[in-house]
Amino acid sequence: MTPVRPAGGRALLARLHRTAGLALAFFLIVAGATGALIAFTTEIDSWLNPDLRGAEWSEPAVSPFAVVERIEAADPRGRVTFAQLRYEPGRAALFFVKPRRPGDGPLAYNQVYVDPGDGTVLGRRRWGAFAVDRRHLVPWIYEIHYSLFLPEALSGWFLGLLAAAWAVDCVVGLLLTLPQRRPFWRGWSRAWILKRQASSHRRTVDLHRAGGLWCWGLLLMMALTGFYLRVGDDTVRPLLAALSSITPTPIELREAEAADAPPELRLDMAAAVARAAALAAARGWGEATAISLDPETAIYVVSFLPGTDRGIAAPSVFVDGTNGALLGSRRPFSGTFADRVLDLPRLLHGGKIAGLPGRIAVAAAGLVTVALALTGIAIWWRKRRRP
Repeated sequence: MTPVRPAGGRALLARLHRTAGLALAFFLIVAGATGALIAFTTEIDSWLNPDLRGAEWSEPAVSPFAVVERIEAADPRGRVTFAQLRYEPGRAALFFVKPRRPGDGPLAYNQVYVDPGDGTVLGRRRWGAFAVDRRHLVPWIYEIHYSLFLPEALSGWFLGLLAAAWAVDCVVGLLLTLPQRRPFWRGWSRAWILKRQASSHRRTVDLHRAGGLWCWGLLLMMALTGFYLRVGDDTVRPLLAALSSITPTPIELREAEAADAPPELRLDMAAAVARAAALAAARGWGEATAISLDPETAIYVVSFLPGTDRGIAAPSVFVDGTNGALLGSRRPFSGTFADRVLDLPRLLHGGKIAGLPGRIAVAAAGLVTVALALTGIAIWWRKRRRP
C-alpha cells in the first residue's frame, strides 16, 4: 500500500517548485527556444545563407589540401585548423582558421566556405560574433544557448548551476504529481491526461502537469547533459575517475608539457592524413572525413567513417605534427566504463545519437521547456491575482 505524504511536505515541495520555476523561467525559455533551433543548425543556416552554404559542383573536386594552401596564402596571418575532407553534394566545404601567432590578435573571421568544384571562396564569417544579421544569426543563436555571450570562466559555472537547479526542479515537479490518496495508480493516471470539459485555467494546469510528465525523462536528460557539458570536467569527471579509469587523449597528455613552450609544427595536413589512413585501414574504418589541428600541442586529429564498426560517432587517429608519429586512435563508446559514459552527454544533448529522430526529439524538448515555463508563469500569475 502506498503511504500518504504529509501535507506539510507537499506544501514545501510546491513552494520549492514555484520558486525555482520562476527563477529559472527566463533562462529555460531562452535555452529551450535556442536549443530547438540549433538542433537543425545546418538546415536553418543553409536556408538563410544559400550563397554561403550551398554549392553546385561536380567531380573531379578540388583537393582540400590545395584549398588549405590557398586560404593560408591569401591571408598569411591565419592557419587552417579544421578542414572538411569529404564533400557533400550541393554543399560548400567548411574550413576553420585561427591566428597563426597568438600575438597577431584575432582575425575578422574564423570560418571559410569553399566551392568544392574549383576551390572558390564563397564567403567568410566569424562564428561567435555578436551580430544578428543573416550571416551570423545561427552562430549568434548557438552562442546564446551555449554561453549567453558571458565570459567562459563565468558562463560555465553559471549555466551549469542553472542546469543543476533545473534537474532538481524536474524531480520536485514529478513528486508533486504523485497522488496523496489511494488508490495510487488510478489517482496518478489522471495527472497524465488533459480534461476535455475544463476552464482555461484548468487546461493550463493540466497542460503544465501532463506535458511535464510525458516529457519528463527527456527533459531530465537535457538538464543533466547540459550540466555535464558546462562543468562536467570539474564535477562529474573526477567522480567517474574514482570508479573507473579514464583514458587520456594524446592531446591531454601533451597539454601540460606544451603549456610553457608550444611545439613547432613540421607536418602538413596532407601528410598527417596519409599517415592516419594506414592505421584506419587496419582498423576497418572508411575514408577520412575531416582533420583538425590543436595548435597548442601540434597534434592532428583525423576523423574517419565508422566503416565496418558501424559506430554512431566518428573514430579518429591522432598524429604528431612535429614528427609524424602515430599517437594512437580513439573509437567512441570503447575503452573503460568511464570512457564510454563520457562519450554520451554531447551526443545525447544534441540528439545526434539517434540521427534525425534524435534531433527532432531534442527540438521537441526545447519547445516543451518553453511551454512549461510559460504555463508555470501563467499559473503563478492567476494564483497571485486571486483575492
